[in-house]
Amino acid sequence: MPERKDIRSAPDEQKYEIYRQIDQLYQKGNRVTIKEHGSGFPAITVDCGEIRVLTDCLSLEEWNRKEKKGDAD
Repeated sequence: MPERKDIRSAPDEQKYEIYRQIDQLYQKGNRVTIKEHGSGFPAITVDCGEIRVLTDCLSLEEWNRKEKKGDAD
């Protein structure tokens, strides 16, 4: 299993690209697992296929909101 990548301090565009990749895998039927990280709010882990990241729920929610509106970066 690949090592988890910490993207919490990455620029939003980099995070959004990873979220898009996860979404594409999800649309193809891959399971996505999201869990609160032991370090506490807002840190979460997101696992899907070979993608394993430590990120923040705030940027994931913002990306999801933009995707639904159709204006993601």
